[in-house]
Amino acid sequence: MKRLNGKFFIVAFKKAAERLLVNKDEINALNVFPVPDGDTGSNMSAAVLEAVEYLKQLNSTDLDQVVDAVKKGMLMGARGNSGVILSQIFRGFAEGTKERKYLTTKAFSECLLKSKEVAYKSVMKPVEGTMLTVIRVLAEKALSELMEIEEFEDYFTRLTEIAFKTVDETPEMLDKLKEAGVVDAGAKGLAYIIEGFKLAALGQIETELLETPAATAVSAEQIVEFVREEIKYSYCTELIIKLRDKNGGTDEVIDSLKKYLESMGDSIVAVNQDDLIKIHVHTDHPGDVIEEFLKHGELQKVKIDNMKIQHDHIVDAKNEEKETYGIGKKHGIVAVSPGDGLSEIMKSLGVDYIIKGGQTMNPSLKDLFQAIERLNSENVIVLPNNPNILLTAREAAAAVMEKNPSKRVIILETKTVQEGIAALSVYDDELETEQLLTEMNEAMEHVVPISVTYAIRDSSIKGKKVRKGEYLSIGKEGLISSGRRLEKVIRDAISSILKTSKEDDYEIITVFYGSDVKEEQAEKLIESLSNDFDNVEFEVHNGAQPYYYYLISLE
Repeated sequence: MKRLNGKFFIVAFKKAAERLLVNKDEINALNVFPVPDGDTGSNMSAAVLEAVEYLKQLNSTDLDQVVDAVKKGMLMGARGNSGVILSQIFRGFAEGTKERKYLTTKAFSECLLKSKEVAYKSVMKPVEGTMLTVIRVLAEKALSELMEIEEFEDYFTRLTEIAFKTVDETPEMLDKLKEAGVVDAGAKGLAYIIEGFKLAALGQIETELLETPAATAVSAEQIVEFVREEIKYSYCTELIIKLRDKNGGTDEVIDSLKKYLESMGDSIVAVNQDDLIKIHVHTDHPGDVIEEFLKHGELQKVKIDNMKIQHDHIVDAKNEEKETYGIGKKHGIVAVSPGDGLSEIMKSLGVDYIIKGGQTMNPSLKDLFQAIERLNSENVIVLPNNPNILLTAREAAAAVMEKNPSKRVIILETKTVQEGIAALSVYDDELETEQLLTEMNEAMEHVVPISVTYAIRDSSIKGKKVRKGEYLSIGKEGLISSGRRLEKVIRDAISSILKTSKEDDYEIITVFYGSDVKEEQAEKLIESLSNDFDNVEFEVHNGAQPYYYYLISLE
């Protein structure tokens, strides 16, 4: 096969998605820190699965449209840094395929170069020994060594060898990988994607995707929020219309259609792109809406749900409470939370909308985008509360502001829940925006977080041996203490911080216990710690977070 067309790209991409899914758990386990929260495989899988969904909706096999669908789906499904970077790799590839009907191996190599360029630009401080290295080496080797190969079977076989060889070399490029005894997770995930293209080229085109796409699943949080909405109209109506005017229709036509929707219902979204218009409206007369839009083009997709029937099937208890988001506030707050207890605490401190997530369950760009959009306030402050969510949050913020320039979205770069709660403790909506941000940032920077979990494998962190099953305390700079006795690990971690500070630096230590800890266990721990550290005050709360026995903050 000397030419790769859109039809083959669909098959090859699905095979690549399958290879990633099959090896998702392995990729998750390739965590620099040997803690049970590896999620790189899950994040990359969410991105490719959303792209597969976009491919299923495609009505064309033209190469540029196929790759564009993958690009858009990847971005909307992207979770965590790995998912966002992967989406940018395919964004660059899509830019390279513009106006091409097929790809030769030479053209594919040029697209890899574009992938590399876009991916590197998307990261503020690119680090070698990661997924970025794999795409860079693939592009360089393809252009320098593979240009003469004409058959894609041979080309992808060689490309796959290069990808996995580069993965094996990542520990030599990044000390923390070498010390932990692992290769880079994102790098290996990308290698599996390349392997999928190879298998498709060799004729293995049957695929069996093993997971339901995250984008199509309805979370418990979404169900709760749906119940809390007041249902004014009965039918949630979604349409995609291909306009007869190939240039996308005149502004007058689009504006008139939007005004028509306003007369028919609420919750209106109308997006015009090229010759397609996608609309969402809650209305009592979906048939009339369809008829109106058929005057301007052909119906490509229709989805109508009776919201009142759905509403009646949801738990009655959820119906007791109705919430609005950010109405009347200068600064609406969106926060990511890994536990129900932590969610309630953050809501009590002023958060308007909680997104369930954290380690192992990073929210997607779509999740963040929709949450930000739901706030009615002019300014929206987002607390990611996890370093792996920062990049996704920035992309979501940019997408919201591009769509709605009047809304300002600020990402407060909280890397832990403890930092997020500290920032919220000084939240005052009456303050001017810049003063509020200054105070929240100062509070966030002052807190010292400790996260207590356990090791899932033997490892070495900063020269210290860690054994599988040991308890670990982790701070801003990494491992603080480890051992077989949980209380001693916590005591040692607190002690090491207090010893390196002035006597009055910290007045209060707040402890949030996780879902695997009983209340009486937490209270017993606090009683013991209070006796050991009598110069500080202790508070304890049920955080209900998974994987982490305790989240501790010193302030």
